[in-house]
Amino acid sequence: MGDVTMALAFGAGILSFISPCVLPIYPAFLSYITGVSFNDLQEGQINRKAIMHTLLFLLGFSIVYISFGIGIGFVSTILQTYDDTIRMVGGLLMIVFGLMTLGIFTPDFLMTDKKFNFKNRPSGYFGSFVIGIAFAAGWTPCMGPIVGSIISLALSNQSLALFYMILYVLGFCIPFFLLTFFITKLKFIRTYSQVLMKIGGVIMIIMGILLFFDLLVEITRLFSWGI
Repeated sequence: MGDVTMALAFGAGILSFISPCVLPIYPAFLSYITGVSFNDLQEGQINRKAIMHTLLFLLGFSIVYISFGIGIGFVSTILQTYDDTIRMVGGLLMIVFGLMTLGIFTPDFLMTDKKFNFKNRPSGYFGSFVIGIAFAAGWTPCMGPIVGSIISLALSNQSLALFYMILYVLGFCIPFFLLTFFITKLKFIRTYSQVLMKIGGVIMIIMGILLFFDLLVEITRLFSWGI
């Protein structure tokens, strides 16, 4: 499926970051992780210790999704027997998740909040790592549809499942980390986050249709021919 699906996996990570359940609370959440006050974050006063806390949070987050990719790859020989069925089901799921991202379809059983709340923050660097794992495992209301679409994509091509998950993680982690140094620019990004979410939802629906009818290979060939 080539570069098209790889770009989709990376873009899905970015889409997760700018989703309504992450971006609006990003400054407060970053302050919670790093222990740096919100005012200091706005002034760009983030030290080496705070950077380490952020990196360990992202490491914990990454491990959860990379584990998904490893798990899918591990059972790939079993799944290959049902390649066509999995591809078609995955395509339908991507369409559903795209509709959920657009806000057109919002079933209660899929939109249930599964957040982990820490009344007392786990201390030290290990605490930031644990929070990253909990965030990835439980922050489902907005990120769930986007993550689900990537898992569907990974199931349709098990040999690249781990790679898709790594690209998804990078798409989320890179802007999360970089914005720690440009926190004052967040208002500009937030202004257009809803537009980007809508565009992402439409792309997910289109990719779901292409996946269902097994047309992704043809799209990849078209791009390759253009190059």
